[in-house]
Amino acid sequence: MGYPQQPGQFPYAPPAPERRTNGLAVAALVLGLTGFLTCGFTSILAVVFGHVSLGQIRRDGTDGRGIALAGTILGWFLTGTWLLFWVLSFTGAISSVLYTAASPSQPAVVRTRLGVSPQPGEATGAQQQGGHKVTLEAIGTDGATSAMNITWSQDFTIKQESGVALPYSKELAFDGDQPRLYLWVQNAGDKGVIECRIKVDGKVIRESKATGAYAVCQVTADKP
Repeated sequence: MGYPQQPGQFPYAPPAPERRTNGLAVAALVLGLTGFLTCGFTSILAVVFGHVSLGQIRRDGTDGRGIALAGTILGWFLTGTWLLFWVLSFTGAISSVLYTAASPSQPAVVRTRLGVSPQPGEATGAQQQGGHKVTLEAIGTDGATSAMNITWSQDFTIKQESGVALPYSKELAFDGDQPRLYLWVQNAGDKGVIECRIKVDGKVIRESKATGAYAVCQVTADKP
């Protein structure tokens, strides 16, 4: 049997249920903060979780709206910042590659030929009298005044010169059978014609021609 309520007394009310914080809102904030360390990858998840948590908070009345907003805003900010960084980096890399391809490096100094001791295979007066003489020639016309690189070989002897003024001539010598001879010349300018040839005892045995910017002229004379 119930007891009559006394005047001035209020009926007993159960305590209000404790409100909980939305878990996705917390996750959005954490992912947004870690976006500084992950190059913006987790920032994208922060944006997704932030928007989802805001929708859940509106429906079920859970706490964490401020946390969700902070995670969402931070996620958008870091995503945009890192996206801009990667776009600028990629654009700069592509521009650098295109610039390098369009503007190959030029030789800073054009060397003049000096009188040096003959290298193995190079002709001397005595050798020319008793053996055969090889002449390697490179000529530039129509604006070609220098070679970026000149590479020549006589069998296993390989030499290379850079920044050489044209015309160019190299004399070699050999006894007995003719060795394998090779001449490679690259134009150092953006116009002109490069002619290259190999002579043995004054007779042209191989010759070629290359036209245009940084063109390569090459000739090979195998053993007969």
